[in-house]
Amino acid sequence: MSIASKRRETEVFSLAFLDCICCGFGAVILVFILTITQKTTVDTENVAEVQARVARLDQDLKISQSEVDRIAQALAAAQVEVEDINSKNNLDQLKLTDRQKELLLLLQQTGMLKDALSTLLGEKKKLPTEDNAPIPIPNVDRRQYLTGVKLRGDYILFLVRVSGSMLGETIDDATARLEDSDTKKREAPKWQRTLHSLEWMIATLDPHTHFQIQFFNEETTPILPTRADEWFTTDDKQSLKEIISKLHSVVPQGGANLERAFTTVRYMKHLPDSVVLFTDGLPTLSDSVPTDGAVDQPTRVKFYEVAVRQLPPRIPVSTILMPLDGDPAAAALYWELANASKGALVSPSKTWPET
Repeated sequence: MSIASKRRETEVFSLAFLDCICCGFGAVILVFILTITQKTTVDTENVAEVQARVARLDQDLKISQSEVDRIAQALAAAQVEVEDINSKNNLDQLKLTDRQKELLLLLQQTGMLKDALSTLLGEKKKLPTEDNAPIPIPNVDRRQYLTGVKLRGDYILFLVRVSGSMLGETIDDATARLEDSDTKKREAPKWQRTLHSLEWMIATLDPHTHFQIQFFNEETTPILPTRADEWFTTDDKQSLKEIISKLHSVVPQGGANLERAFTTVRYMKHLPDSVVLFTDGLPTLSDSVPTDGAVDQPTRVKFYEVAVRQLPPRIPVSTILMPLDGDPAAAALYWELANASKGALVSPSKTWPET
């Protein structure tokens, strides 16, 4: 082998190799240039998309911020309301506490009142007992029904007619009732009204006013014969009981001698200051006027005139005239008596004094 051939064999770089190197390098540059251009386009598109997303997010953020502000305002309002409620609750609690204190005080006072009441009741039991008034006042609101009746003075005499005519409002009715038993006679409506009227007037007397009751028919008798000279008061409960019992035991019967009744008044040991006459008409008997047995209206007028002359002077006489048909002169004559003596004349209704 020659030296020249050995040298050629040891050459590493040749033109072909350089061409290859240059071609490769150029290809790399070309690829790089193409890649850079494509990357710029991709990055530009990504930036635009990101900016759009950012814009959307910013818009969402603004909306969210508005919602947050609204919620914050609502929360603040709710907080104020809660504070108001708490304040009211505290005020109500204070009021409740005050009411509890007042209630406790009332309970204490109630307990004290109960104790005081118990003490008073205990003291009341120790007091001497007093019976109820034996004469209840019927219909107190009508107390002034008989305002025309003048009960002047401290001593009042009640003259009560107890003849048979007091059993009925007509002569025939009264005559028919004369055949009844004593119990039925006492229950006669007209007589019961008379009793109730008398009880009413006694019950309305002043407690310090004295009174006496005289019955008259053919005779004149005091309601309590053993106490004829006594005067009673409504404070005397025991006497009132006896009087009421006697009133309801009387049986109307016989005739009516008003002359004897007025004569009895004239000779009383203590003259009354006022006289209240319960009757239903003119008298049917007289001690001073002779009769042949027949008693007509003119005769009864004479009986009345004689009787009136027996009255003591200056004593007011008030007449409670119960109804009786067939005695027309009675009302006029008793009115004249009331006018002359400065008394009164009253003819009560059928329902007085109950209504």
